[in-house]
Amino acid sequence: MSRLVIGLGFRDRATAQSIGEVLADVVAKAAIPGAATVLAVVADKATHAGLIVAAQATNLPIETVATEALRAANACVTTRSQRVFRQRGVGSVCEAAALAMAGSHARLMVTRQVSTDRNATAAAALSEDIAP
Repeated sequence: MSRLVIGLGFRDRATAQSIGEVLADVVAKAAIPGAATVLAVVADKATHAGLIVAAQATNLPIETVATEALRAANACVTTRSQRVFRQRGVGSVCEAAALAMAGSHARLMVTRQVSTDRNATAAAALSEDIAP
């Protein structure tokens, strides 16, 4: 079974509305019927109030990505923000989180989408099932 992983990146001041906006945008653009879907965030953002509200509204589980995994996925991200790289060591937190959580055979389905207020980003990656 395929797994759609939606990576999220957001500022501390991001609201549930900001996060929900980009989440809905990415879900609509990915449009993978039947794929199990999870949210991937960096560990230090997993308890953010806006994230919790947005995740509950969509009934999607939150999984955390370790910094090392996030940085390992950086080679595969398509968006390159110098500001984000200085802060997190990756060009795009949402893209790297999605790819890292989806696994080594993942492919990016939706590149970074930005909320209207520019406080939240989301991207989607699809895990590719590899038969043994």
